[in-house]
Amino acid sequence: MSLETTLAALVGPESDPVAAGYRLKEVADGDSAVVIEVLRYLAEHHEPLSQSDPAIIGTLLRIVHSKLAGGEDIQAALSALQPELIGGIDQALPTNVSNRHLLLQLLTQARSDDALKVLVERLIERPLDDWMQVGQVLGPLMSHNDWDIDALFPKLLECISEPSTAAPLLDLANYLYRSERVDPHPAAEMVTSLQELLGAVSRRLERFEEDPRSFGDDVPTVQKRLGEAVALAVSLCDSLACIGDATSVGKLNQTVTLKHRRVQCEAAGALAKLGDEEGRKRLIELADEPAARLRAIAYADELGIGEEIEDRLRSDESTAEAEMALWLSQPHQMGVPPTHVEVAANRRMLWPSFDDPVDVILVRFEYNTGSGLYSNIGLTGPGVSALSCDLADMPIDDIYAIYAGWHADHPDIFTVPANSQNEAQLRVMETFQQHLQHIGYEELKPQLLGLFLDERAGVFSAVREGTQCLVVTDGLETIDHATAGRHRPLAAEDIFNLYKGRKMLRTFNS
Repeated sequence: MSLETTLAALVGPESDPVAAGYRLKEVADGDSAVVIEVLRYLAEHHEPLSQSDPAIIGTLLRIVHSKLAGGEDIQAALSALQPELIGGIDQALPTNVSNRHLLLQLLTQARSDDALKVLVERLIERPLDDWMQVGQVLGPLMSHNDWDIDALFPKLLECISEPSTAAPLLDLANYLYRSERVDPHPAAEMVTSLQELLGAVSRRLERFEEDPRSFGDDVPTVQKRLGEAVALAVSLCDSLACIGDATSVGKLNQTVTLKHRRVQCEAAGALAKLGDEEGRKRLIELADEPAARLRAIAYADELGIGEEIEDRLRSDESTAEAEMALWLSQPHQMGVPPTHVEVAANRRMLWPSFDDPVDVILVRFEYNTGSGLYSNIGLTGPGVSALSCDLADMPIDDIYAIYAGWHADHPDIFTVPANSQNEAQLRVMETFQQHLQHIGYEELKPQLLGLFLDERAGVFSAVREGTQCLVVTDGLETIDHATAGRHRPLAAEDIFNLYKGRKMLRTFNS
């Protein structure tokens, strides 16, 4: 079937969502030349494109982007297209289409003057509504120096009034200034406007601190608006520090009083750069707070005042506490810093996916909500993470093991759920079940079969001495963990992680 026939079935009001799956696969099986032809087709069919199913077109855009972005030379592939064609496609896209930002990112990956001018026109005429997507669009420009700054600035600054666009474009401007590609700062002539915008964002964040519902009535909306406001406040503080106008001190002093540690740290750093003594003092103080520590130390070192920070705050343990607090503060995690963090254990050991020993630090964290206490133990060193199941009262050796098992990544390590097992796997599970019955487990229900290199282990829910539990066995080693009465008990995957983690750490560190 020809590509044109395939695309005709995907584009337009008569497209069949059911048949779209295999049509899209036909496109996905093609190479970069095929997706260039896809873009040509879309550019020549604006009217049916505008009436298309947004979900189908969104998937098509993702396929186009992945094929081109994954190529060895995306610039060469895109050179066959006029940037105006991409601009026309963007203009014709149906409302609420997903992945529109991936189409626009092709323009920054092309990086020609014409491509960047088209991008600016599209962002002004039809702004994206997500600041993270705008960041993805502009991000490639921070990895290359082979593009003309005049193709973007100062025209792009007309987007400063768009909440979703302001922070990423200021980040790009700050990057250009800091990397000495421009001087003065691209937004230097807008310093008064930037100060006023910072004041408005600070007042908005202050209202949020008093009443989080001022940002919306549901969690996703609140998180989106909070993330956008924080990103803008951070970018504005950085811009005002780069511009270096002393009249910015007043607005920055307003911002430094906010409770949000990231914003407070950025404002204190900006004040310190402007020579403000109170800002300098606050920056040093923030190094004592885990969620702000790493950034405060970096800014203090940059300003030449790092010696004022106590040595204990630069230790491995203090760094681990800071990494965990910062990770938990991210919007896709807890969204706010913990009320308390402390190192629970620190060991140097061989770890899955690492050739040499690494420092693996367990960090206990707590959230005191007033109505209750939430606590758990996370890991730093090989990475920063915290499992959702409750590890707080497990032995330290087992906490290391469950994280080691979770961290292991190998094609011969995987699990098969009970409802997906073939006949051979069912027979293996039956053998494990008989073994568990023999040693005293009751009410056994298969959960999953775990394959660990050349070994196999079965995971079951069970009752042991009247207590509901999960149990994993390979016929020689058996591990169980009580699930009854726990708010966040281990899941089947967790106990298999514990099983394989014990084996790996014993083998690696014997």
